[in-house]
Amino acid sequence: MRRTVGRVPVRIDLAGGTLDIWPVHLTLPHPGVTVNAALDLPAEVTVEGLPSGAVEIRSVDQGESVRYASMGELRTHLATGGGATKLLARAIDAVVPEGGLRLTASATSPAGAGLGGSSALLACVVGTLAHAVGRPLPSEAIRRLSQDLETWIIRGPTGYQDYYPPLLGGCLALEGGFGGVTVERLPVDLEALSRRLRLVYSGAPRESGITNWGAMRAWFDGEPATVAALEEIAGLSRELRAALRRGDLERACEVVVEEGRVRMRMAPGISTPAIEALDAAVRLAGALGTKVMGAGGGGCVLVVLPDEREASGLGAALAEALATGGGRVLPCRLVAEGLALREGTTP
Repeated sequence: MRRTVGRVPVRIDLAGGTLDIWPVHLTLPHPGVTVNAALDLPAEVTVEGLPSGAVEIRSVDQGESVRYASMGELRTHLATGGGATKLLARAIDAVVPEGGLRLTASATSPAGAGLGGSSALLACVVGTLAHAVGRPLPSEAIRRLSQDLETWIIRGPTGYQDYYPPLLGGCLALEGGFGGVTVERLPVDLEALSRRLRLVYSGAPRESGITNWGAMRAWFDGEPATVAALEEIAGLSRELRAALRRGDLERACEVVVEEGRVRMRMAPGISTPAIEALDAAVRLAGALGTKVMGAGGGGCVLVVLPDEREASGLGAALAEALATGGGRVLPCRLVAEGLALREGTTP
């Protein structure tokens, strides 16, 4: 087996999250569009060969390691066990059922940050495993398999948006329609957009944000707040795609903030006192506003700045505001590259 190292970014969701959950996007008056971008907080996976069908799995950031003498032992664990390595073991069983490998995984995105970190890591695992054993998969096949595996693990609905930026990089518009997802790479100056954004980790993993299952139930049950919010979000996400297509970064940033405001009204628990305090503080310091990442309820908040000149001049007031409630500013560099693989020889 070739020693293979895979690396992927995570994502920031700019507009249209929740619309990517099947089958919400198929029940809208217009096709659901989700706009997101690849963020350089990478996950990395190393795959090396082991003899006799044994499997070793190590999750560096979770501090957990396991070893199985055979694939039979691994499958017994899948049926009865849990822990941080269970999803990694399930991916191995799906991609390399013959075993005989060591897998080491690590992630830099904080747990529960709302950046799709677990999905990015899973896509990296699937893509790297397939390449290492000489059975490489196209990006769409990696996405479908990864989403199926995550659904199996969480025993609930999943969306597709978290997988595309890790696999493809760049700023993407994802339109869910009958028969699949249309992926459009938007002509965005990623460096310029990065300079307009700050990413703040609240210090608390997401706990109370609306779940995918909760969002689906509220939509299909006709809960007025959720229905009104998602319909407005659908229109804003199409407007964001149009603005980025024509290179109008000013309007695009305004739409991201508008979508963030609407999302806060979608369901209880998306906003928190800490998020509201951060939003008020950065607006007072001159920011356009904020947008919660993922399902909200904690995790990361995206801060959108008015323009590059003003962003550089906001200075100490902005720095103080970003630290509201003990927030931690994370690197916010958007990148064009998705899954990257490099090979060597197993020692």
